[in-house]
Amino acid sequence: MPRKPRPPCSVPGCPELTTGGRCPQHQRVAEQQRGTAAERGYDARRWARVRRAYLYAHPWCVLCGRTAVVVDHFPESRRSLVARGAADPDAWHRLRPLCTQCHSRETAVHQPGGWASERAKPTRL
Repeated sequence: MPRKPRPPCSVPGCPELTTGGRCPQHQRVAEQQRGTAAERGYDARRWARVRRAYLYAHPWCVLCGRTAVVVDHFPESRRSLVARGAADPDAWHRLRPLCTQCHSRETAVHQPGGWASERAKPTRL
């Protein structure tokens, strides 16, 4: 039985065939540009403590009612809060508890360039 042909790298103009996504070279470049968790503004121990305490106090997903496992920055992303110079971007009033499925859906809809961004309906504030 013939195999499915491998797609090219997702970076425009790169002819490298991959198993999906970026080729190893472009994946390395993307990871370097992204930076480490500390460079993105996350202190691993502090964030783990804030996340654990928040999920203990708010155990249910606010969208569907299932058990929450993800703490989401809402309505602004943590990146925009840090860029704006917010004193404490991880303050509880900027967070909401979500289950994995709801977090994935919300990220796809609201994050610029997400896989569903062209199909997402604009939200009213």
